Amino acid sequence: MDLYPSPTRKLMHLAIALVPAVGWWGSYWLALSLFGLLLGASALIELARRRWSWPNRLLWRLLPTTFRSWEGSHLLGSTWYAIGALVTMILWGQDVGGTSVLFLAWGDPAAELVGRRWGGQAGGKTVAGSLGCLMACLLAALVGVGMGGLTPLAALAGVLVATAVERWSPPPDDNLWMPILSGLASAVVQKLTGDGVMLFPMWR
Repeated sequence: MDLYPSPTRKLMHLAIALVPAVGWWGSYWLALSLFGLLLGASALIELARRRWSWPNRLLWRLLPTTFRSWEGSHLLGSTWYAIGALVTMILWGQDVGGTSVLFLAWGDPAAELVGRRWGGQAGGKTVAGSLGCLMACLLAALVGVGMGGLTPLAALAGVLVATAVERWSPPPDDNLWMPILSGLASAVVQKLTGDGVMLFPMWR
C-alpha cells in the first residue's frame, strides 16, 4: 500500500490549493470557513473510526491506495493536514498563511512523486524528493509574492523552512508542521523586510 503514491491522495493534496485562492480572490473568512468545514468533517470521521470498526473498512475499500498502512490505527494524514492548514490561516492570515498552505499543498506531493521517480529507493526521504519539494515551494512562493504581496525574502524563508520540515518530518506529522513553521519564518521575515504583516488576525 505504501510503495507508490496514490494519485487520488496527491490530487486531494493539490486541490487544497484552491482554498487559499478563494481567500485571495474572494474572502479570507470564506477560506477560513472552508478549512473549518474540512477539519470538522475530518473530526467526525476520526470519531467514527474510534467508535466503530466499519468506517476504516469502508475507507480502505472505497479508496484502497489512498491511505498509509499505519493510518489504520492513527490519525489520518488528511486530519493533520486540516489542522495544520486551519491553524496556519488563523495565525498568519491570508497572505502568509495562504502561501504557507501552498507550500504544503504543492511541496509535499512533489517531494514524494520526484523522490519515488528519481530517488532510487522504495521509501523514505531522498535528496531528489527534497529538490522536488524545493522547486514546488519556489513556485508557491511566486504566487505568494504576486498574489499575497510577500517580499521575496519572506517567501524564500518560507520555502527553505517548508523544505527542511518536509525532509525532517517532525512528529506527529509533517502535514501539521510544514505550513505552521514555514508561515512563522515568512511572517518574521515579512515583518522585518516588508510593510509589516498582521499576526493573529482573528484576535484583533
